[in-house]
Amino acid sequence: MSKNQSALIGNLREDDSRAWCLLAAALFLLRVTPWSMAELWFDEVLTLQYFAIGGENATFLDIFRNYSMANNHFLNSAVYWWWVRFLNFNFTAHVLRWPSLVFALATIAVVVLHWRYFLGRRWAALAAVMLGISPVFGAFAYQVRGYSLAMFLATVALSGAMEISFGQLRRGQMLACTACLLLPLVMPSAAMLAPSLALLIFLQQRSEKHSWRCALARSLPCLLAGMLGGSYYLTLWQQFQRASQEAGGWISSWEAAGAIALGFLAHAGFFALPSLGGFLFSRWRGRCSPGLLGSYDRQLWFCCVLPIIMLLCLRIGGRAPFPRVFLIYLPVVTLAAVWGAQRQGLLRRARIIYPAVVILLTGSLLENICSHLTRREVLAGHSPQNLLQQYYRGASDNHEVVSFLKEKGLALGSLVLVNEFDATSFLFYWQLAELPPQAVLAANRAPQDFYQQKNLSQMQLFVLARNEVEAQQLFQRAGQHGPFHQVLQTDLRTLFAPGTRSRFWPSQEQNQQPPDQTWINK
Repeated sequence: MSKNQSALIGNLREDDSRAWCLLAAALFLLRVTPWSMAELWFDEVLTLQYFAIGGENATFLDIFRNYSMANNHFLNSAVYWWWVRFLNFNFTAHVLRWPSLVFALATIAVVVLHWRYFLGRRWAALAAVMLGISPVFGAFAYQVRGYSLAMFLATVALSGAMEISFGQLRRGQMLACTACLLLPLVMPSAAMLAPSLALLIFLQQRSEKHSWRCALARSLPCLLAGMLGGSYYLTLWQQFQRASQEAGGWISSWEAAGAIALGFLAHAGFFALPSLGGFLFSRWRGRCSPGLLGSYDRQLWFCCVLPIIMLLCLRIGGRAPFPRVFLIYLPVVTLAAVWGAQRQGLLRRARIIYPAVVILLTGSLLENICSHLTRREVLAGHSPQNLLQQYYRGASDNHEVVSFLKEKGLALGSLVLVNEFDATSFLFYWQLAELPPQAVLAANRAPQDFYQQKNLSQMQLFVLARNEVEAQQLFQRAGQHGPFHQVLQTDLRTLFAPGTRSRFWPSQEQNQQPPDQTWINK
């Protein structure tokens, strides 16, 4: 065998962290590239318009003094403030989202290259593959929002906690404290991670028979750093209170808890079973860690689950937070699942490629199932938003409809009525096309029977809906009765107009339009 062949084989070893880092990154990019090329959705548009772009006289520091709505993830908005100006206000979606993709790739790199010192090379590689193909991580890591940056900082903070517990105390404190200080400045709910990591460090130190004083001394710094970062919102207290009251959420804490549990279990897959089994069955706990919290993986699960349960219990009777605010715990779930599987000796001498393929197939299967369910729900008129389903993911219907109306010369002198979930994104692309914004109406804000007004009834009315039932409701909102027909069919949306197709389209365009379907709006 030649030296070149030997070197090539050496580079393909199972424990080559660099190769696995590249593989996990490639899996992630393959997964999210189609989504990153899709149109910007509701929250992304708000982030850009109000914070990254701002008003005419907006400055960089204004970002940190404006909490008029909960969409301002301070540090993320600051990154995108510079990025938008670097791109000279180019709003091409896949280019615009690069900073979030970079933070996601950095998260994968930290998992492979740093966690290997505590998990070993093979298990750190599997953790990275789990993130790369995850139906949860990828679904949020590409967005023009603070989730990708928050998950990166959470991974750094968790790495610091492991350094404190098993490695170098000084470096661990620097990593954990810096990340815990910055996390609340991404989004205030991220302050939850600091007490969780402080509790984790304390439990681990006590399980190693360190004194109470030593355990407290090592766990308190990251807690104090998180409190210091969160205290910034005291300087914006009135804005913070108002934004918190106006922010949406889930009606039921039980439903939110179920969605969080389902998302985390789908992310961790079968690797979560050994650790979770240790809570339920004593024989799974092993001789070395017989107690309920006797092993590091169960300590991780406990410190992850406890604050989530406490927060949801406090919100019983009111609106529960969106499940996505708990994405900061995704690195903790990843580490807990992999650590538990390693402790149970699931791999032993088996080749790493086998569990990697299982992770890949499981993640792909879950994604296909979730995409199918999401598509079916959207076409039925629903707007699912949880850790596994997002009604907006991969969609470009609003952008396509705006382009169609402008190309056909139908935009000027027309009114477009859109449901409240699509209106913000539709209006964004409408304005990018240099069309008058007053021509777009959101269903939840449009006056009842507005189309009966003389100054509006002379304009052509369009309705963008997910199905004919929703279209009928929107026409009724406008005060338009009688037949309506399909003008354009996109992947998940349909553009409708009053009357029949034969009355609407010029005769020369009849053959280019979809089959004549007319509905009666009574």
